[in-house]
Amino acid sequence: MNKDQKIDKSFEAELKGKMGWKCACSLDIVDKKSSLREIRCSECGKTFKTNKDTNLCFDCRTKHK
Repeated sequence: MNKDQKIDKSFEAELKGKMGWKCACSLDIVDKKSSLREIRCSECGKTFKTNKDTNLCFDCRTKHK
């Protein structure tokens, strides 16, 4: 029998719930690095996070369109 087949899924979910994790998939996102970068808008100086190649915040981008 495989090690994974012996695990009781309901017990595992209950245990993780008591430990403060929302679900069994919560462990997978702990090691992932965010793609967001913190940028300061060159127009107004507001600090914001984005994953796009821009130096303008959303408000300044909509003003310039």
